[in-house]
Amino acid sequence: MSARSPRTPKIAFTLSFAFLAGLGFGCQKQGMSEVDKELAKARKQAGKQAAAECYPASMEPCYFLADGVEGPDGTVGRGICQEGERTCDAKGFWQACDGAVLPGAELCNNIDDDCNGRVDDGFERDGTKCFAGEGECRVAGSYACSPDGSQSVCSAQAKAPSTEVCDGKDNDCDGAIDDGDVDGTGAECKTGQAGACASGTKQCVAGSIQCQPTHVRTVEICNKIDDDCDNTVDEDCISEEEARKAGIIK
Repeated sequence: MSARSPRTPKIAFTLSFAFLAGLGFGCQKQGMSEVDKELAKARKQAGKQAAAECYPASMEPCYFLADGVEGPDGTVGRGICQEGERTCDAKGFWQACDGAVLPGAELCNNIDDDCNGRVDDGFERDGTKCFAGEGECRVAGSYACSPDGSQSVCSAQAKAPSTEVCDGKDNDCDGAIDDGDVDGTGAECKTGQAGACASGTKQCVAGSIQCQPTHVRTVEICNKIDDDCDNTVDEDCISEEEARKAGIIK
């Protein structure tokens, strides 16, 4: 009786064609690949187990959220934005992307929240000089982010205004110097000049109270008034009609 050769056990390695077709050799490193999207769509439409997507236990970078929202191009590595990682489960399907951080609304917090390469854009930067108030109320300060990050706030607090006086300063902090009814002005006075320029009123001029003529010096007009204030009346004068035509009087 002839001896039989030992029978080698036959080990069957079988993978379904669908499994091989779904393996993730070319998975994209950022976001959900087009293959992933098509497979997910097919599973949903078929309502049954679909082909595998990846090798079990394999891992790859990802840049999208649980709801499938993908991060904008060019934002990875800027500001708070970073890739996450997803793992292929034992059945050959990708799990959720873990650890990905996508752009958010920019806040005033010394961080680039929207990942555009600029920190706190749209807000005044911390330490930038600022001012509050006008005139003598003006105080210098600097900008700083509010605790909730919603705005940048100037630290300066304006001084309280005071009564306007004739000193060349804006005491009442309204943006005008020596304006309004400044104390000591408005009273009648003598200017010390001749003719129509002799009478005047006290006015605030260049930070001091001065007697200013109420009459504006003009060419001499034939009206029995010393219009040019040279202490001589109607010398070489022009008629009122001529003065009116010239726009000197109305």
